[in-house]
Amino acid sequence: METASVLIAGDYFPTKHRDLFSSGQTDMLFSKEVISLFQKAELSVCNLEGVLTTATEKRAKCGPCLKADPETVKAIKRLGISLVTLANNHITDYGSQGVEDTITCLEKEGIAHFGAGLNARQIRCFVKRRIGGRLIGFYSVAETVFNIPDESREGANLYDEYRVCNDLRRLKKECDLLIVLYHGGVEYYRFPTPWLRIRFHRMADCGADIIVAQHSHCIGTKEMYNGSYLLYGQGNFHFDYGSRPEITGTGLLLELILQNGSFEIKHHQIHLENGKAVYDNPQDLSAFEERNHRLETGETFDSEFSAYCEEWTGKWLAEFRGNKYAEKVLRKILPEQQFLRFLRRKYDDHTVLRMLEHIRGEEDVEVLQQGLMDFFSLKK
Repeated sequence: METASVLIAGDYFPTKHRDLFSSGQTDMLFSKEVISLFQKAELSVCNLEGVLTTATEKRAKCGPCLKADPETVKAIKRLGISLVTLANNHITDYGSQGVEDTITCLEKEGIAHFGAGLNARQIRCFVKRRIGGRLIGFYSVAETVFNIPDESREGANLYDEYRVCNDLRRLKKECDLLIVLYHGGVEYYRFPTPWLRIRFHRMADCGADIIVAQHSHCIGTKEMYNGSYLLYGQGNFHFDYGSRPEITGTGLLLELILQNGSFEIKHHQIHLENGKAVYDNPQDLSAFEERNHRLETGETFDSEFSAYCEEWTGKWLAEFRGNKYAEKVLRKILPEQQFLRFLRRKYDDHTVLRMLEHIRGEEDVEVLQQGLMDFFSLKK
C-alpha cells in the first residue's frame, strides 16, 4: 500500500497583517519548512477560528467577536489547505450573515468545510476522503457556548454524547480511519479536565482512532488509549491574538503518515515570530513529553486542576456579585487566596451550596441557562 500523509493544523485566523493574508503572501506568513509540510501532504485541514465576512452586526455574547475580510481566504488557498472545520465558539459571532459569507467564500475557492451551518438541518458534521488507498473520515464537533443551532438559527455541531457516539459508531463501519476534531477544553490549560478525558475515552471506545482538541490555544498533552491517539490541546497554528504569547505563541502541526494499513503521527512544533508561523529548530518537545508522562502516571494531575480552578474562582464569584469596583481593585492587589477569603465573608454557606447545585445539576443548568437568556432579553 502506498505511503500518504495528512496534515492537521490547529487554530487559524488572520487577526493581524491582514493585507498579507488578502494578497496570499504565504512566504511572509509561514516559514519555508512550514510551507513544505503543506506542499507534500495529500490533504491539509485546520480550524478556522472566526468568520470571513463584511457583516457588522455582532452576536450578543461574552468574549471577542472575530471576523476578517473574505479576501483573506487567499492565504488559506495558496498554502494548500483544502478542508476547514467550522465547529467552534466563534462561527456565530456575526450571526447568519457571518456563517453564510464564510461558507460562500470557502466554496468559491474550492475549500471544503464541515461542522457548522445556517440551521440545525444544514450542518454537515463529517466528510470522507480517500487518501493513500484508505477511506479517512473527519468528524467535527464543538462544545456549547453561544453557538447553539435550531431549525431557524445558525450554529455548530455540538457535543451530545448519545448522538455523537452513535455518529462515530456508524462512521467507523464506513471508514478505515476516523479522525475527530474537537473544539473544546479549558483555554490556556495544558492538561485535560477530568470530564474532557472521560469524553475523549468514550469517543475512542466508539471508534475514533485520532481525537484532537483545539480551542485551548496552547500545547497540552497526548495519550494513547486502547490504540487511539488523543491530543488534549494542539495549540495555535496562526492565531496572533491575546495577551499571553508565552502560552499561545506555540502549536503543533500533526503529520499523519499512512503506510501498510497503519498510521504514524509526527509532531512538528511551530511558534509565531513577528506575525510569521516558524518551524522550531531544534524541535524541543521535552516539556510536552514531561506533561505526557505526568498524565500517564497521574502525578500531581488532580491537584494541578484544583489549583487552576482556584485561579478563576475569585473572578467568577466577583462577577456573580456584579463586579463591584472596590472588589475589582482588591482582586488586582491581593494574592488569590487572600481575595478568596475576603469573598468568603460575602457569601453564606447556603448561597454557595445553591450556586453549586445550579451549575452542577444538568436539570438546573438547562433551567438556569434559559432563565438567564430570558433575563438578558428583558434588559435589552
